[in-house]
Order: sequence, then structure tokens, then C-alpha cells
Amino acid sequence: MEKILDSEFRNDLYKNLVEAGYEKKEAQKIVGVKYHAALKADLKSILSVLVARVAGEDYDNITFDTDNLNGMLAELKKVKGVINED
Repeated sequence: MEKILDSEFRNDLYKNLVEAGYEKKEAQKIVGVKYHAALKADLKSILSVLVARVAGEDYDNITFDTDNLNGMLAELKKVKGVINED
């Protein structure tokens, strides 16, 4: 797991950027871009494993948490909105 996926790490990074002189929106965007990329990669990895198991008919080893996947998708959408703000 990448450090940027940890909320405490993101908060500290944001605070450090603001303390270093970045505007709040700019700091949010910097953290958001990194977080979005890592979260998207994490979700793609989970889905790739699921697809590979279905393709290999490994049905006994297919489990997933729909709440977690839905939460990741919702978070991606929210972060995408933050990083696309002007």
C-alpha cells in the first residue's frame, strides 16, 4: 500500500505544503492528484485479480467487499472533483 492512501499521511502532507507556502487549493490539488492515482491503481489491482479469477474459473477464491469497492469509487469521484476545480 502506498503511503498516500493513509489519511493521516495525506493530512500531514497537506499541512506541510501549506506551511511551506503553498496556497490551500494548490496543496489540496497536489495531494489529490497523488491520492487519486494511487487509489485508482489500487482499485484496478483489486478488479484485475477478480477478473483473472473469473477467467480462470477459480470461483472458490473469489470474494470481494462491495461496500469497499463502492467506497473506493465514491472517493475517486470526490477526489476527481477536487483536482479538477479551478
